Amino acid sequence: MGELFNIEKVLGFCDKVWYFFTVNLLFVFSNIPVLFFFLFVGAGRIPEYFPLFLLCLVPFAPALSAVMYAMNRLIHRTERSAFKDYRKGYCQDFIQKLKLGAGQALAVFICWTNVKFFAVQFRFLPLAVVFALLFAVTVAVTPNLYMLASRYEMKNIQIVKTAVTLFIAKPVFTLGNLVALAALLAAFEISAGTTVLFMGSVYGFLVMFMNQGVMHSLENR
Repeated sequence: MGELFNIEKVLGFCDKVWYFFTVNLLFVFSNIPVLFFFLFVGAGRIPEYFPLFLLCLVPFAPALSAVMYAMNRLIHRTERSAFKDYRKGYCQDFIQKLKLGAGQALAVFICWTNVKFFAVQFRFLPLAVVFALLFAVTVAVTPNLYMLASRYEMKNIQIVKTAVTLFIAKPVFTLGNLVALAALLAAFEISAGTTVLFMGSVYGFLVMFMNQGVMHSLENR
């Protein structure tokens, strides 16, 4: 019986690893435009082709929402197969998530353009700093946006307002999201081949796990 119990634990662990791997693989396939950009243009030329890069990032919105949906099911132990969970999270409100991603990309582009304009051409430092801060917030609020989009039926304007409110009102969770991303980037530098197999799913899991308290608080209200 002891050996059987140990085998069951090993098989359960392997199932979880396979779930993470499959979700991450689906996440990578869902972001083929970004992969093509890195392959044919190169990461080093992002500033030069920034509008094209942002356009390639638009499919990232439903893909990240699908990862977070699947990871939330895994945390609550209600997961089915990785493919079914990812497909449900990806297809649910697909157009709305695309619009949310396009809106965020447009906001990032506007902030980036204004930073360059007031820092290089017009040379007005206060406005350059303001738009730089807005650019940073627009990027840093990303986990909150797609965490909410993956779990709740809300209009995009409500998602944006709630995401920004959480970003400001819950600095500990905001810092945790940034630390999770930094840890994955550090792991990528150490072992890129292994990290890339689980990068998206592990990040989604960390974000959803750390923000369970925030979601319970929202639901109780």
